[in-house]
Amino acid sequence: MDYRRADRARSMRPGRVEEGWVGMRIAVIGDGEAERAWADWVRESPDHVLIATGDVDEVLSATGFDAVVVGGPIPDRAEALRRASVEGLAVVCLHPPGADALAYYHAAANVETAGGVVVPDLPMRLHPGLAPLRSAIVDGSLGEFRSLRQVVPAVVGEDLVRVSFAQSIDVLRSLLGEFQTLTASGDPEGTEPAHDLVVRLRAEGGRLAELRIAPGEFASLGVMGSEGACDLDFDASWDPHAAILESLQVPGGRGSTLLDGIRAMELTEAVERSLRRGRTIDLHREPMGEEARFKSLMTTAGCLVLLGAVMLFVAASAGRALGFEGAVYLAYLIPPGLVAFLALQFLRPRAATPDEPPALEGPTD
Repeated sequence: MDYRRADRARSMRPGRVEEGWVGMRIAVIGDGEAERAWADWVRESPDHVLIATGDVDEVLSATGFDAVVVGGPIPDRAEALRRASVEGLAVVCLHPPGADALAYYHAAANVETAGGVVVPDLPMRLHPGLAPLRSAIVDGSLGEFRSLRQVVPAVVGEDLVRVSFAQSIDVLRSLLGEFQTLTASGDPEGTEPAHDLVVRLRAEGGRLAELRIAPGEFASLGVMGSEGACDLDFDASWDPHAAILESLQVPGGRGSTLLDGIRAMELTEAVERSLRRGRTIDLHREPMGEEARFKSLMTTAGCLVLLGAVMLFVAASAGRALGFEGAVYLAYLIPPGLVAFLALQFLRPRAATPDEPPALEGPTD
């Protein structure tokens, strides 16, 4: 029995510290600015307790915590998320989780088998100031819908596409739903704009959205209609950390899910394609994440094939050593198995041609 996991499972029962206590014991992986902000917030919170901070080995070797905030350098974050999710923990994952959506796909598979919950750290969809914007979009209080526009100030040294855009797009999607087309432009041209990034998106019904990330800009988010405009009031008293933890404790609410994190990363990949090709990307044709799902499946299959090959070799060697001469034929099964696995690689989803850009899943016709 895994006593460490059993201790964590028992500790997730609220009120274990003292009668009536409903807070959470929280650990934080990583030492970046966002991770320190989380640790400081938990440390100062009257409702929660900071159990541990440090790298993934230090934190996961601790016991007695209800939830873990997964951070650390972005290249290492996917492995930290995998290890935390396979333990069946309640996880808040700093976004993005890595270079692509694959980390979220693996986390989703781990949640299915080990339990637990994973929430991407995408709190803006929970901002109470979004209510008037949602009302204007749904009820038409501003007349005919024209556009939804968001401006995000760029952070010095931060990747505008893989970090800034990936963190910002979720709130637009929460307001308009799935997007059908996307066009990106940046300064300088290419897949790594450093000074300015503008992404124009079209949702169901032709509704337009624009996201601009540039230095020296003031953060803004607003709905434009034929009879006026409505802008988000960035209330300084709103607490994004508390909002994320509340969504972690109340699954099925308005908080972000693994699917939302996956969509944000897939849209980020679409922005890179648009910048590389200099054209609009159709997000409507192909199932979302087909390439990522194939990679995940092949990773699992490859591990199983290698494990099977090792077991067959050991069985053949042991059988022959024990006098079972026929056991040597077990080793002959290894080459066909490896060849079959290599043949499966030809089933990889067909890459799009320049005239047929790949895209993500959007609303169906």
